[in-house]
Amino acid sequence: MVDTAAVTSNTTSLTGVAGSNSGGVLGKAEFLKLLVAQLTHQDPLNPMEGTEFTAQLAQFSSLEQLIRINDSLSSLSNLKDALTQSQSVDMIGKQILAEGNTISMTNGVSSNIIFSLDKSADSAEISVFDDAGQLASVFTSGELSAGQNTVAFAGFDANNNPLADGLYTFKVTALDPNGKEVITKTFSSGIVTGVNFGAGGGTELQIGPTKFPLASVVQVSEPKLPESTE
Repeated sequence: MVDTAAVTSNTTSLTGVAGSNSGGVLGKAEFLKLLVAQLTHQDPLNPMEGTEFTAQLAQFSSLEQLIRINDSLSSLSNLKDALTQSQSVDMIGKQILAEGNTISMTNGVSSNIIFSLDKSADSAEISVFDDAGQLASVFTSGELSAGQNTVAFAGFDANNNPLADGLYTFKVTALDPNGKEVITKTFSSGIVTGVNFGAGGGTELQIGPTKFPLASVVQVSEPKLPESTE
């Protein structure tokens, strides 16, 4: 005879919502089979009480509802990923501003240095480094206001020689009227040339050779057209 106590114990202790019994967790199909087996092999002289049977049916109903909710959440997650990828592709050709600290030299012309200050500053020392991390140039700006600031970089080293084309990083050290350092946040800007979708669902926007996580983007705009010389 089947051990009814063991069957009952296994049935009433179910807490999983997985679709299979991998890892010792029963799904709704296994749950239903176990419940039917329990009813089939119960002792006629000591049948299952109605309250116990009702409780197990309620547990089965809750299990099924949780599985449906889980499936719905998975579908919503897949839809969200698809929408994110579609929106990312639409950013190709757009000008973006993202958290970072890179500038580029192209045909002897540097992109602007962009950063924000927690409060106004009397001056700021801006250091530019090459791809090897070596100091390539350093210069000082005048007074800067709180919020976002854009500073043009001439693209020359300390000896007034033009820097080679390529990717550079920068650091901003700003001081307030009392000589205390002001909290600074740096940004990178450029036109999106590609989009990369990671295996883990992460999305990166590419500007030249540099990749930026989609979450780091703070602004998207149409690229600025060159001014007419006519």
